[in-house]
Amino acid sequence: MATARARSKLTTDQIWATAPGEKRQVGVIHIVITALLIGIGFVVGAFGSISFPLGFGVNFFWTGIAVQQVGPIWFGIWGVIAGTIFPFFSNAIAGTPFYVSAAYIPANLIQALLPAFAFRFFKADIRLNSGRDFAILIGAMVVSSALGAMWSVLVVLRSFGLLTTNSIPLFLWGWFGGNVLAGLVFNIILLKALSPVVIRSTAFVKRWLA
Repeated sequence: MATARARSKLTTDQIWATAPGEKRQVGVIHIVITALLIGIGFVVGAFGSISFPLGFGVNFFWTGIAVQQVGPIWFGIWGVIAGTIFPFFSNAIAGTPFYVSAAYIPANLIQALLPAFAFRFFKADIRLNSGRDFAILIGAMVVSSALGAMWSVLVVLRSFGLLTTNSIPLFLWGWFGGNVLAGLVFNIILLKALSPVVIRSTAFVKRWLA
């Protein structure tokens, strides 16, 4: 009980620092977390989009972004793996051609990796206790979604000849806006509500692997 209370009062620096005598190692829990995130992401990504899809896995409000970005912030590389993999399956079941879903993998990797990197590099508080924490989260969301949109629309869909020139701006906004708008709602809610619980768990990853 005392340990739980102490962890709940951790400072921002203490969240990411390894305490003297603390041992952090990869365990079965991380494999379980990865599988669980893939499963949740698959369901949410395929069936949880609130607005209508544009096609090819692009939506105006993609709720799967919460799993893709919050998971890596909490669970490091395990969340990144899940966030990179699950969109392939959720897009495929939604009707996106397999070759397009596979070509989206670099975009999904960027979107999963950047927020996790930003929080660790800048030592931001995952409980979002300050304006700086919010700024880092929003900045990472905007940059990662912009890069993901440009790769997916300008490289993948355009290269495969799946878009007309006039439809490119709509698909760019669909990918970028669909991620950022959903992230502003769900990423913030999840981090504020559940981060105090996550940092008390053995599954929380301070570095990348453990």
